[in-house]
Amino acid sequence: MLNSSTHKSNFIHVLILIYFLGLLFFGKSFSKFQLFGPIYLHDFVLAVICLLSISFQPRIRILSLSILLLLFIAALYFAIDLLLLWRDKPLLLMAIRQFGLFLYLLCSFLIFGSQVRTLSESLKAIKLIRIIGRLSVYSQIVYLIYGFSFIPGFSLFGKLDYSYFSPLTVMGIITYCADALSNEPNPISKATKFTLGILLSLTLGHSSAFLGIFVILMLYAYIKIKPVQRLFSFTFIVAALLLLLFLPQFTDFNAGWRLVYWKHILERSFTDGYLIFGHGFGSAYMTYEQAQYIDRIMHSKNMLDEYFPMTRYLNPPHNSMLTIVFHVGLIPALLFFTPLKQTFTQLFLKKFPSDPNTLFLILALFGCLVWICFNVILELPHSSTYFWLVYLTTIFYLKETFNNNRQQ
Repeated sequence: MLNSSTHKSNFIHVLILIYFLGLLFFGKSFSKFQLFGPIYLHDFVLAVICLLSISFQPRIRILSLSILLLLFIAALYFAIDLLLLWRDKPLLLMAIRQFGLFLYLLCSFLIFGSQVRTLSESLKAIKLIRIIGRLSVYSQIVYLIYGFSFIPGFSLFGKLDYSYFSPLTVMGIITYCADALSNEPNPISKATKFTLGILLSLTLGHSSAFLGIFVILMLYAYIKIKPVQRLFSFTFIVAALLLLLFLPQFTDFNAGWRLVYWKHILERSFTDGYLIFGHGFGSAYMTYEQAQYIDRIMHSKNMLDEYFPMTRYLNPPHNSMLTIVFHVGLIPALLFFTPLKQTFTQLFLKKFPSDPNTLFLILALFGCLVWICFNVILELPHSSTYFWLVYLTTIFYLKETFNNNRQQ
């Protein structure tokens, strides 16, 4: 029986590895490959892994009641909207598409809860995060060499200003930089690998990727000093980040457009939902009046129905946290941060442990948090599950190590 259980677990681990390799090496060709009707290859594979994980290990460990409550609130909104929009097929499809954010979280939550039940099993998850990070660096290097060598007119700054091998590559490079600082004992090797990661981030065409890695560096410096010195250094770090945001890359037209959009989402959370109630699923992220206002002040017609139908439903605010706020409300969205209390306590109130895994996970999580707060990540299948892998592993590992240390 034990061997059978082990074989099943190993089989799931192989499927998970293949799944992430598919996202890394095939990118949108994997995540957007349509099998039939509304069924996509990525969603089918993820669903199969989830169902097999539950069937092989039906006793799922509930890692966080807060996340479970967040999923319940989202599911309740979704069920109500399905009933209300049943006869309106276009809006019904929009509701299903928008619910994908929580569906990817649900699948990740169930798979993780069935496969990671002990501290030793969480080490496998940490190893997987590190492997994806290193493969992301290798794939980006090969991509750049191939592009400059064989693609006529290849440029790092083309029309769309995006030059990455696959969407997962970006977050993988962020976690690679966290790995370089936390798991490399040799100072020269540590600096070399981190420099490689930050240089590669400059080739991606996303200034927020560089910002995520910069936050990792600042946080690493913050962790290395004594707790009594952290209050003063925290002020310096915040000032440095604010100055960084004044660079042209963060003050261009796109940045201005995002800030206006973010303000609009927050205002709707205050006025329409009283901070508690969200807009559910199948609703437009931006009102038509706001789309007209943006066109008037910024000459951007991207959200106008007459130019791009349904874009107001399909284009979230380029900040995955604000997308969560839009769907379930600002106060319920805070449930996302509740499981991270041990992380914040470790950072601000305690002497940081020497465990490299703890350091790696916290650095990786904060770097990825920056990334999802400036882009549409959790809403799409291209790399959302990798973020949830980092997030859930961090929660689990810190909770388990804290409990073990308290018992000793």
